[in-house]
Amino acid sequence: LAVSGLLSTKMYGPGVMPYQPAGVWKSPWSGDEWKQSEGEDEYRRSIYTFVKRTSSYPAALTFDLASRESCAARRTRTNTPLQALVTLNDSALVSAARFLADTIQNSVPGNATLQISKLYKRAIGSVIDAETSRALEKLYAQALSYYSSHPAETGKLLGKKTVQSKNEPAWNERAALTLVANAVLNLDEFVTKS
Repeated sequence: LAVSGLLSTKMYGPGVMPYQPAGVWKSPWSGDEWKQSEGEDEYRRSIYTFVKRTSSYPAALTFDLASRESCAARRTRTNTPLQALVTLNDSALVSAARFLADTIQNSVPGNATLQISKLYKRAIGSVIDAETSRALEKLYAQALSYYSSHPAETGKLLGKKTVQSKNEPAWNERAALTLVANAVLNLDEFVTKS
């Protein structure tokens, strides 16, 4: 969220409820519901995410959140395929990738190679090497080709219903760059910074 520019700097206050799939938080004995936070609260630091011991936040569980029945002075190191599925598909992370792609595309319009280079620099903090650049440019070209022929999918990724009815190159380019941003935000260099 910080890299994308979406992270809220709001401090203190009650717990927030970011996106969560429907039905995960059903409480059979109390009738409580997970009411997704809106606006800035949807993008607050995870320390503010509402926690219920009997039904923890699913993305946090995938990354081995401590169960809170006892104190955990240090988190265990973990790396599972499920974590990659979360970083590639979680609504909050896809939103972050979409916002990052929007920001980069607006700052460097019309030059995919430069956009990818700038996106990588912003996320990873170092200059992109030639091999990684080629791989991400290839991913961009494949995604652009796909989204150009599937406007409904472009609309789903970008969260815009109007894209489904018309095939605009700018939207296809934004969708392709969003996919590249999502891939960069899933790289080991980004997730573990090592």
